[in-house]
Amino acid sequence: MKKPIIGITTSYLKHNDNMEGVYVHQDYHRAIERAGGIPVMLPVVNDEEAIQRYVSMCDGIIFSGGEDVDPQFYGNDPHMSIGFFRTERDEFEINLFNEYIKTLKPIFGICRGLQLINVACGGTLIQDLALHKQEGHTVHRHEQTIPRAMPFHGVCVELESRLHLITEKTRLRVNSLHHQAIDKLGGNLVVTSRANDGVIEAIEGTEHPYLVAVQWHPESMSETYKEMQALFDHFIKISTIV
Repeated sequence: MKKPIIGITTSYLKHNDNMEGVYVHQDYHRAIERAGGIPVMLPVVNDEEAIQRYVSMCDGIIFSGGEDVDPQFYGNDPHMSIGFFRTERDEFEINLFNEYIKTLKPIFGICRGLQLINVACGGTLIQDLALHKQEGHTVHRHEQTIPRAMPFHGVCVELESRLHLITEKTRLRVNSLHHQAIDKLGGNLVVTSRANDGVIEAIEGTEHPYLVAVQWHPESMSETYKEMQALFDHFIKISTIV
């Protein structure tokens, strides 16, 4: 059986005045390789034919982490606390998502990827959690001050969700590297995990065979925590048989 090709969307990187390019943290491809997949970076492109080739080439796609999402894509203007965003990436990834979801092939969103998927499905985002109250309570810190491979806070997992079936856990300790989060949930999505402060930590598609997205970075915990590697193992398994 051939190993599945897993596309990973990429961030913009400016190292100094003479170096600009695309970037994916090495933890992504390491977790994919451990699970038996072949990782391939997907740079931002504008050409429709190129997007279609991405769609046909990839057996599964990971919408990866990175910069904020341009709020114009969910009908807002930028708040003064918003971070760096790259409009070209958002436009490309929304187009890629809309084309790829038609194939019914597996989709996995991570951190920004969860937010991007929510926006692509018609949802909105909280532009800065520090200025937001969730269900009447001030949210906890979601940008951790410890190494990204270490868990930072707890989340509750919905029973019988795909996340629960994969991890076999109703509670997880996760890392946290975001200052934005889902506000209004997009169409055909369901919440499958929340942090103790109510912030949405995982979603799944209700009309898609495999659309899973988490707000944390399981790739950076996957070498040590088996339930995090299990997310990649299961994703690769499904990508192999689709």
